[in-house]
Amino acid sequence: MKPASLALDIGATKIAVGLVPDDAPTAVLGQFRLPTQGEGYEPRQQIRAAIAQGIRMADTLGYHILRVGMGAPGVVQGPAGMITYNGDTLRNWAGTDLGELSPLPTAAHNDVRIMGYGEYHLGIGQELPDNARILVVSLGTGVGGAIIDQGQLLTGPTSSAGEISEIRCADFRGLSTRCENSVSGTGLCRYYHVLRHNLQHQEPIPWALSPGQESLPEIIRRDDNLIRTIVDGNLFGFGQALGALISAWDLAAVVIGGGVAELGGRIIGPLRHGVQDAVLSINRDVPVIRARLGKNAPLVGAACYARDMIELKGDQ
Repeated sequence: MKPASLALDIGATKIAVGLVPDDAPTAVLGQFRLPTQGEGYEPRQQIRAAIAQGIRMADTLGYHILRVGMGAPGVVQGPAGMITYNGDTLRNWAGTDLGELSPLPTAAHNDVRIMGYGEYHLGIGQELPDNARILVVSLGTGVGGAIIDQGQLLTGPTSSAGEISEIRCADFRGLSTRCENSVSGTGLCRYYHVLRHNLQHQEPIPWALSPGQESLPEIIRRDDNLIRTIVDGNLFGFGQALGALISAWDLAAVVIGGGVAELGGRIIGPLRHGVQDAVLSINRDVPVIRARLGKNAPLVGAACYARDMIELKGDQ
């Protein structure tokens, strides 16, 4: 049987699972999903169930799982996989030991750090110098980041390195806000629905309104003046914040991934303009580029991280 990693991408609503062969490290086979939480479901129980189902699936495909890699929300102490902090999306998540949920050797980290690690080693990083320091930004339901320096995830005493969701930036009105409020898919939808309502009605609605039923791609396809103004202005302000980070950290590249980045130039264009507006002249050639691994990046990254961390542990 051929060797492989079992990769898990744990989210607030679903756990995506796939098999990544050792001889094809960017391929993902036999993908399936399980709900993370809900009536009758508990995240830890569901992770165990996902691993067990993945082991059975691998056996039918003729693969032997040597290790498990996981990407998870929250602040995660990698590679052991202890959750030390969580937001509102997963209740009672802090204190979870991901390694204890697996019967196989396991390495785990924050989901965006995992994605960034994979992008560096198997994606866009292959086009960059070996000593590159890069920032990988994920624009999705939320905003996350990973800093990779000479092939290694930047770490620290709390494992929060790369947690950029709290960075302040200007929105299209010039008002300061969290970047997660401004440029995440959820945030951009909320801007559009709240402001459109307030333009059409005398009675304003609260900012905490649900972002609405339409997805961001549906809203952007309208291509009306309001969504153009919001996207161009909010992404420009976020780009200015990234420009400051490029100079402060002397980055070789900023890599943009996640579901919002899949909208392409509509998102990347104003972000690049913001970067150029704020970056020091000596850093103007630093590229802002889209991630290469696509939708499989979290699973490919989890497998890559597990291979490297577990092999490193075995060599010590």
